[in-house]
Amino acid sequence: MISATTLEHPSDAARLESIEGRWTLQILLCLNRGEFRFSDLKDAIPRISSNVLTDRIRELQSSGLVERRYLPPPTARHLYRLGPQANGLKPVLDALARWHSKDLSADGRAYEKEKRQ
Repeated sequence: MISATTLEHPSDAARLESIEGRWTLQILLCLNRGEFRFSDLKDAIPRISSNVLTDRIRELQSSGLVERRYLPPPTARHLYRLGPQANGLKPVLDALARWHSKDLSADGRAYEKEKRQ
């Protein structure tokens, strides 16, 4: 972990702390693809509990990384999306998503190779 003494400004440490919690990157990676309803986020991250997802979303909202948008009836639901404070994270999230998809492809090829042997 990066300590506050290695960062140039105290707010840098606070920014890093806002994304260090468990499940936080997964939530941000999902929202980097677009808007999601709570239930869609829950489905996209199946092992996260509803309580933890709620807590993480609230933390991300308080830091400005996530916004909640209300849709009026007949849909009457909330959508979550990346907030303005997340603009600087988008290139990082894109790079993580590319890395993850390459890693999954490599794992799939290795699995298929093992299965054939």
